[in-house]
Amino acid sequence: MEGFEPFSIRTCEALLDAEQGIHRYEPTQGKPFSPFEIHDPFGLRNAIVPVFRQDLEGRIYGLGTAFHIDGFGNFLTAYHVVDFIERDRASRPLLFLSMHAVVFGTVCIPPDCFVPVAGVCVPMTEISDPMAELRGQSTREPAIDVALLTAEQLGAAVRPPQTLPVRSRGWIPQHGEIVLAVGFPELDLSEVSESTQQELLSEGMFGAYGRIIEVHPEGTSNSNRTPVFVVESDWPPGMSGGPVFNRDGEVVGMVSRSLRAEAGLVGVGYAAHFGLARDLERLAPTLDKDNPGCRLCWGVFAEDPYTPLSLHALREDAEASSNMLRRPTEIRRIANRIGTGDIMSIAQ
Repeated sequence: MEGFEPFSIRTCEALLDAEQGIHRYEPTQGKPFSPFEIHDPFGLRNAIVPVFRQDLEGRIYGLGTAFHIDGFGNFLTAYHVVDFIERDRASRPLLFLSMHAVVFGTVCIPPDCFVPVAGVCVPMTEISDPMAELRGQSTREPAIDVALLTAEQLGAAVRPPQTLPVRSRGWIPQHGEIVLAVGFPELDLSEVSESTQQELLSEGMFGAYGRIIEVHPEGTSNSNRTPVFVVESDWPPGMSGGPVFNRDGEVVGMVSRSLRAEAGLVGVGYAAHFGLARDLERLAPTLDKDNPGCRLCWGVFAEDPYTPLSLHALREDAEASSNMLRRPTEIRRIANRIGTGDIMSIAQ
């Protein structure tokens, strides 16, 4: 680990704020690959969030981690974190977002902080199943262990999430390269009590550095074809779905699974490799693959003067907004640097 320098990571919004301090995420002294607690309530905690399952009786259970990617309420997580929706339609995923203020002591967490997921999207692919083919049926399964979660409209008491810059092109993992995973390892499948909620609101976020040791472009097996890079590290449960950063502070992958470190053995983590995940583009069409920190969206522009009035993830939402204005407008496909008014027209 000679020459290892802790990472400095900022959200897209913080990168544009000259007064926002730069946080260096220091590992535990003498344990560079072990999990360490991160205290960053105004930065990463606003972009990286815990994921829960809520049953019909209102009880909630910890599942994993997700992170915000585009400023439109879309989050990425590992599909296996939310795959319960395929067998348990009575339950729903929740995202645990931050409050508007940082408080000290014991407070009641506003219900608005538990944001229901309005939609779960995962890219599917057909697989060979001779028995199904004999019946004239097809068999489909997730193409990659990545899912897109769309949050419902936020309430007044919750702080809007900040955004992480995602790079899915131009980064090639190198043997020995250091990366950083971030998530909520204190989550498990047990019911989450009020005291646990308090801990997750104020703390609960951990990071773990790791060193890349292998790359599997076609996945690790026929049953798991998600392209991954393998990391020597100690990623505990609950980190699944969390972002994996390169030294430039860009999200280049996602925690998929891990084997914990044991006596005499190092831990190993598997991260979905966004640069090789060809299905990521159709899963998250708002991501600007060539420009981390930018998003692809639809803008509603006034004709006189020619200025952007609103930005939308979907064209139909832009059209609805335009119709409500009752004034001459134009709808255009654009690239927007998140947190700014910087835009660039793109071919439709």
